[in-house]
Amino acid sequence: MDVEKVAGYFIAVVEAGGIKAAALQLGISQPSLTAQIQKLEQRLACPLLVRHPRGVSMTAAGELYYQHATALHAERQRLHAQIHALQAREAGQIKLGTGEAWWPLFVKPAVLEYQADRQCAVHIEFGNRLALMASLLSGDVDVFIGHEIDDLVASQQVRFMPLFQDTESYYVADNHPLLTDTSASIDSQRLSDWPLMRVTPDHARHAHLLANPISPTTHVNQVVFDVDALSPGIDLLHDTQSVMPYTSRAQMYLASQGVKVLGVHPSKRSNVGLYTLRNERNEKVDALIQQLCEAAHQMDTSPCHTS
Repeated sequence: MDVEKVAGYFIAVVEAGGIKAAALQLGISQPSLTAQIQKLEQRLACPLLVRHPRGVSMTAAGELYYQHATALHAERQRLHAQIHALQAREAGQIKLGTGEAWWPLFVKPAVLEYQADRQCAVHIEFGNRLALMASLLSGDVDVFIGHEIDDLVASQQVRFMPLFQDTESYYVADNHPLLTDTSASIDSQRLSDWPLMRVTPDHARHAHLLANPISPTTHVNQVVFDVDALSPGIDLLHDTQSVMPYTSRAQMYLASQGVKVLGVHPSKRSNVGLYTLRNERNEKVDALIQQLCEAAHQMDTSPCHTS
């Protein structure tokens, strides 16, 4: 008896709601599937399913076995993914994480030059700093570019290489009423009258990475939009008259999307750099890091991006 296969059959029956529907999904005959489930119940010496005219339900033992089977299935999936990642890495693949803002500014040209020199596969993952840190610690990326994380629990496991300093600006659509009202300064109280657009905010699911809890937004807006990508944020910016805090270095790109800078947040200044695992180095990662450093330096010394 192939225990792994039969566990998969059991999961299929439970999630399909019956033997007939599961048999169709699995591409096997209904009597064959019934026999497999019966053998599983005989092996465990207890009934797992209660048969009804229109389907099945789980017994208490069946619910326990379902939890066990789904956990094992998820673990097998993770193992297969890790093996695939290891094989890809041994074949020369590099895995890079980056925030969306940095991609057009300096990451894209660095990746293209690196790939042209080495003709190797490059996996690129987009996300915010905590999501990418989770990927780095789990081995899903080799290096990522993002804002420095001050209260990181795993600070001893990683290394941060600063590239440049970043200042946050406020952005609005090019027809926003605030652009025509220059009678007052741009401050948090004035901005609180408008919806807030947060692009790639930190998520509670990554709170375990930080020594201190993730602070909720202090903005008192009646409406807050949280989006995990820049493109939908720009769309909503045009449709909702929101105010979007985002890196000052994105001014040129956002201007091409009909978005204008409203003002600079003077107290929001932080380092942007490269994160790698402290004790894991290899020649390919070092070469990519060198390429990224050179591209960031060129961007930082450009008249359009100096700050």
